[in-house]
Amino acid sequence: MKVSKRDILLLVGFIGILFFGVTLYWVFLPAQEKVEEMNNENIVLRQQITDLTIKNNNKETYLTEMEKMFQEIEDIYAVFPVNVKAEDVILMAINQELVSPMIVESVNIEQLAPVNFDELLPPEEERDHTYDLGENDVLGVDDEPLDSAEDTTATEDSAEEEIDWLYTRKATFNYGVSYEGLKRSIRHIVDQPDRMAIETLTVTFDENTGLLIGSTTLNMYLAPYQIGKEYIQPDFSSVLLGTDNIFGTISIHGEAGLPDVEDMETEGGAEGAGD
Repeated sequence: MKVSKRDILLLVGFIGILFFGVTLYWVFLPAQEKVEEMNNENIVLRQQITDLTIKNNNKETYLTEMEKMFQEIEDIYAVFPVNVKAEDVILMAINQELVSPMIVESVNIEQLAPVNFDELLPPEEERDHTYDLGENDVLGVDDEPLDSAEDTTATEDSAEEEIDWLYTRKATFNYGVSYEGLKRSIRHIVDQPDRMAIETLTVTFDENTGLLIGSTTLNMYLAPYQIGKEYIQPDFSSVLLGTDNIFGTISIHGEAGLPDVEDMETEGGAEGAGD
């Protein structure tokens, strides 16, 4: 079979085109894609270098701002005790009686509960920013949260878990008070060094006594997970305890002018000694 020169040229051209196509598809295009990937990586790296350079130039500013933020956090924590116990509520009621003055008939003390920030924030459509606060887990806290530096190691063990950093103990005071005393009692609550808030305040006028009969519900806040801060027991040394008359102060007709029991015992002892 005789092949013409024209057929040979066509065959060589086809082989050349086929070789060029294979080279383009298997060599040039992958190399081009690799070059594009490297260019994109270089762009990202250059952006990172620029960002790190700016941050390194502003390192002192960032450190200064961080120190200010840490100080602000410590100042915020300073107004929250690590615990609020029943005795703290009782002492608050006693001080309210002394400062106002008022007559506290009863005090209702509830258990500790984590603060639900979703209830404190405005509706989502009214917020400038939204935050994912997660669920409020009780973390096994029944009544008393952490109140010592040793217990704060729990935060290290549960670093990846959701932690409630703010708790509240709700207390309701039922009392009788004058209008001036009511204003003084509110002022006394506002002047407290520990953070607390009046949730509800309800009073009605009693025509029989001329006093205001009402109740005040306080939210007494605490932040238990504070390293190096311990619970301080309330001081009851200035509170008068006990009474000389366990049956009250009712006077019976004909009782006036009678000698005291102590004097009678002293006289009886002297007469016995004389006999």
